[in-house]
Amino acid sequence: MPRRFRAAGALAAASCAVFALAGPAFPASPADGPGAVTASGAGPVISSGLLSVNVADDFPRVLSYTDRASGAVLLGSTAPVTEVTLNGTPYAVRLAGAPRVERSAARYALVFPALPGVGVEAVLKVSGRAVTFKVVAVRDTEAFRVGTIDIPGHDLVSVGSTERGAATAFTRLDPDSTRTADVFADVTDSTPTETAPVGATYAIVNTGALAAAVESNSSYDRPSGPTGGDDARFWHQARKAADGSVRVGVRSGQWTYRGAGAPQPESGDGLPWAKVVVTPDANGDRKVDWQDGAVAFRAIGVTAPGSEATPERVVTHIPFNFASQATHPFLRTLDDVKRISLATDGLGQLAVLKGYGSEGHDSAHPDYGGNYNKRAGGLTDLNKLLEEGEKWGADFGVHVNATESYPEANAFDEKLVDSTKPGWNWLNQSYYIDQRRDINSGDLARRFQQLRDETHRNLDFLYIDVYYTHGWIADKTIQAVQRQGWTVGTEWADKFERASLWSHWANDLDYGGATNKGLNSQIIRFIRNGEKDVWNNHPVLGRTALEDFEGWTGETDWNAFYDNVWQRDLPAKYLQHERITRWNGNDIRFTGGLRGTVEDGRRTFYDDGRKVLDGDRYLLPWVGGEKLYHYNKSGGTSSWAVEGSGPYTVYRLTDNGRVKAGTVRPQAGRITLTATAGQPYVLHPDRAPEQRDPRWGEGGPVADPGFNDVSLDAWTKDGGVTRDTDGHGRNSAALEGPGAASLSQRITGLEAGERYTASAWIEVEPGSSRRTGLSIAGESVTVERSTAKNQVAASDWHSTHMQRAKVDFTAPDDTATLRIEAAAGTDARVRIDDIRIVANAPTTKAGTLVHEDFEAVDQGWGPFLKGDAGGTTDPRTHVSQLHAPYTQAGWNGKLIDDVLGGKESLKAHDENTGLVYRTAPWTVPMKDGHSYRVEYDYQSSHAGAYEWVTGHDRAAGGSVERRRTPLGQQRTTGHFSETVTAGCGDTWTGLRKRGDAPDGADFVMDGFTVTDLGPAARPTACGTLGVTAGEALEPGDKNEVEAVFTNDEQTAAADVRLALRLPEGWTAEPAGPVSFETVAPGAKVTGSWQVTPPADAEYRAYSLGFTATYTVGGSARELTAATSVRTLPPPPAADAWASDLDWTSATNGWGPVERDLSNGETGTGDGDPLRIGGVVYEKGLGSHAPAKIRYYLGGKCTSFTAQVGVDDVQTSRGTVRFSVVVDGTEKTASPVLKAADPAWALTADVTGADHVELVAGDAGDGSGNDHADWGAARFHCGS
Repeated sequence: MPRRFRAAGALAAASCAVFALAGPAFPASPADGPGAVTASGAGPVISSGLLSVNVADDFPRVLSYTDRASGAVLLGSTAPVTEVTLNGTPYAVRLAGAPRVERSAARYALVFPALPGVGVEAVLKVSGRAVTFKVVAVRDTEAFRVGTIDIPGHDLVSVGSTERGAATAFTRLDPDSTRTADVFADVTDSTPTETAPVGATYAIVNTGALAAAVESNSSYDRPSGPTGGDDARFWHQARKAADGSVRVGVRSGQWTYRGAGAPQPESGDGLPWAKVVVTPDANGDRKVDWQDGAVAFRAIGVTAPGSEATPERVVTHIPFNFASQATHPFLRTLDDVKRISLATDGLGQLAVLKGYGSEGHDSAHPDYGGNYNKRAGGLTDLNKLLEEGEKWGADFGVHVNATESYPEANAFDEKLVDSTKPGWNWLNQSYYIDQRRDINSGDLARRFQQLRDETHRNLDFLYIDVYYTHGWIADKTIQAVQRQGWTVGTEWADKFERASLWSHWANDLDYGGATNKGLNSQIIRFIRNGEKDVWNNHPVLGRTALEDFEGWTGETDWNAFYDNVWQRDLPAKYLQHERITRWNGNDIRFTGGLRGTVEDGRRTFYDDGRKVLDGDRYLLPWVGGEKLYHYNKSGGTSSWAVEGSGPYTVYRLTDNGRVKAGTVRPQAGRITLTATAGQPYVLHPDRAPEQRDPRWGEGGPVADPGFNDVSLDAWTKDGGVTRDTDGHGRNSAALEGPGAASLSQRITGLEAGERYTASAWIEVEPGSSRRTGLSIAGESVTVERSTAKNQVAASDWHSTHMQRAKVDFTAPDDTATLRIEAAAGTDARVRIDDIRIVANAPTTKAGTLVHEDFEAVDQGWGPFLKGDAGGTTDPRTHVSQLHAPYTQAGWNGKLIDDVLGGKESLKAHDENTGLVYRTAPWTVPMKDGHSYRVEYDYQSSHAGAYEWVTGHDRAAGGSVERRRTPLGQQRTTGHFSETVTAGCGDTWTGLRKRGDAPDGADFVMDGFTVTDLGPAARPTACGTLGVTAGEALEPGDKNEVEAVFTNDEQTAAADVRLALRLPEGWTAEPAGPVSFETVAPGAKVTGSWQVTPPADAEYRAYSLGFTATYTVGGSARELTAATSVRTLPPPPAADAWASDLDWTSATNGWGPVERDLSNGETGTGDGDPLRIGGVVYEKGLGSHAPAKIRYYLGGKCTSFTAQVGVDDVQTSRGTVRFSVVVDGTEKTASPVLKAADPAWALTADVTGADHVELVAGDAGDGSGNDHADWGAARFHCGS
């Protein structure tokens, strides 16, 4: 159990619990006052010391509840129950005999005349202020198995217009932060009656004398419509009586006794039950309303396991590993945990590890155990993190998925998933899990148990991602993991509501939109504010928020993370330690004498009358007053009332721990503090406990590998060496000054003769050169210039030029000295971070410069760095894993293998346009003037989707691509080989994704090898040759193609000649000069041709080759280039759906244009059905503004029709203008259509048109949420 910060708080909380059960602190309304009801005397009575309960003798239903202290009465059921609905069908029901009535319980046996052998035993029982209805046994037969149970009309409690102060409070689970789901109403004779029950998740009713709250283990086997989303845990209905009065009754929703396919029915606590708690004034405000019911609810409500820890988990953070990069190895995360602890004086943490398994985040789900991220350190380092992190106040969770599975997962097979239902598609295409089978088979529980068995007990939190399901399947999922001791968090606040402790979208302020954030209910937050972090912001209660620095969503700013702890998290957590008792606008009272309010527009907290928070400054007591936290966002002097007269030692907090700032002694019960703006402090009475040694780098061979120690004492320093902290709070070591500078450390614990990989992140000041070496055990690697930008969003150092350099070595002994040295002669600054040594034995190949088979990559992509594809983002490339047949060509229509040899290959999946990956001089060191053979095995799903490129980096910055070689379709393993001559700069080679590549284009590589062929026969051509051609060329017609030569030589290029190579049967004629006498350095010239494919050219991809020859100082140079083009698709000969035709080009505002689906995420086929205004369209196009989809019609069509509008996935936002452009002229356009609008019938005359563009514009207000559907889009063609 976590420590509460005030003993008084614990006492008050206990008092409140007793109070809710024992009775009011103030006199209740007299039972015989105006509008009072009397207890029914028609049936037996059961009782506790607090309640007298009249029960029926015809069915297990409560007739009335009487508060024994005051005589006040609440009614329950007011009408007989004659039917019970089993498996969706109502059946007449009767008692097998008279109920057996005991002092506090009444027992009933129910039979069904139409169902011989089927019966239900139930009990009504009262304890304290709570009454429970429970099914204790169900009998069924092979002929009739009981699945679900509903009891329409079985009101657990009711209030009516004849009772003074009658009112209701209902709510549902709603994460839309722009509204509230709460419905508060008085019950009067004019209250509208309801023809059908209305669903609710929470229900509270009251009169002026008593309030009642209800709870149930209702669970729908197949929820849908009004029963979906846990929105019908209860049903309530207003009915009018014969005398004109109105009564509102509340009953439980459906119970599932035996879920479809379940091997066993429910038993024990899983059998159906519902509870009612009845209370007079429970919060001491001398009145009775819904808030008294909410206080009382806590005595009967289902509470999420682990919720007692929520107030102590002040700092939630997400260490992120993705796409084989392992940018946050487990032992690095341990250092981050220690850094947070030191910087907060030990505040509690919850670290949610995204990417603990396989290749990182969203890889190999649902392998919960047995498949750990080996590049991040594997199970050994993970358990070290869990065990040691616990000592620093950190609890741990992992990101898991029980909705989707990836083919590389060990658990993946065709029983687990529905292969016709694709899910998330990033590194690989996932498929939706058959969740019912997964539960019923026990497979889900076995997979989670494996994780539980293999990991340290400090891993006890499961973040269950992307879970859409409600009802029995969700409930059984939760029960399975809770039985194993797991606690739970979710992506969305309305999922697993009674189990979830934390919601991602509620806490990540930049995630999702305003309509899907935290739960918006005051009722639920009143009850559970301190139990979970699933809320929206509130002027008093505030909110916790996720501000990361470990790579999640590209966030790497420690300073922003640190500010968030003090500005948002700590004040919210302070309030969570106590329970809400009264909530009136912005004035909220809590147990323990705590009050939060707004005064003069400033958030204000009082603790037993002492102001402890005033706007953005505070002095908050913590851990029973053992210490106090002070923070003043604006800085300056402030005065605070405190208890006691002893002195307080004031410490400034840093990421190396406490630094004494002074001592203060109370004067007249107050202390005065002077703070630096935004600097947190902690005050300890007298002296603080001794600060622990963080032992940076614990668990690994390198001490202080991330240079967290401000003194760098673990390192031997020579020359200009400092510990550097940049503007984002990122720590590193800096080597600076004109002389040589070095860091070294004696590494121990190695095993003689074993092979290892040592690595460091290194940045030489961009635009400068300085030879910097990493060496150990006689092996070394050198970085001279940092010209490649770090574009891995998960890296702490993205958007800098910090890149990882590594060296493989064999340990000569159990010790070795690791050294990083920057050469003298330049004052270029060098930054170093994250030194790492791991046991590793990559394959070598004699006679080669580099050989990589991807079977033993320590982290990253072997010799490759991420390029500019997608910019700084999470890439779609990773080291792929073999799980035949599911990862290989042929399964489920898969076009190519994920793994070409051995167990691992490098896979680029539907990558972003641009340079996917490339080498660097420290990964493939090519000497100027030498030639190299670059070769590898590969498969490529589509012709011309990818190109192999060769380029060089200029010392002053920027890259030049000298050659691009198109890669053809290769759906069995082929071999690529070409010769690269190094020169002109730092030479590199890599993979580029073309902008016109078809959706879903994949490329897989293995056996990458570079061999030094010695000095080149001719000098390197430092010019570049770029080519431009349309995405589709029209057969039988002239199409313009261009080649651009750029002179990157140091002197003029002479006798420049451009030439074109064509496929057989194609013709071309120059459209201008293609020879040039001279081209100055840095200048460019363009040659163009009119290219004519044969009129009968087959519709497919073709390669066009280009050559540029020139001389420099009389020495000949030659450049070659190629590009892939397609001929136009054949025009439609008859009416055709737009989604069945190939377009010639398409651009889209988000992800790809979808065929017969709405716009989804960034993969192909991940959208939902097209739906506009509730109408589903089986055919059509799903786009996102701004979008343009171009078709070739060849004059064969007369009109285009579609039903256009904003897809229903957007419920309140999105504005789109649709238009059709015919041969460059806009022919028709829709009005601006909004999310709530029905489909608009669009018709365009395309008679005789060659080219038609379907355009979705953003209506001038930005493209956010502009999901543009072209429903039933059809070209009308032919005779």
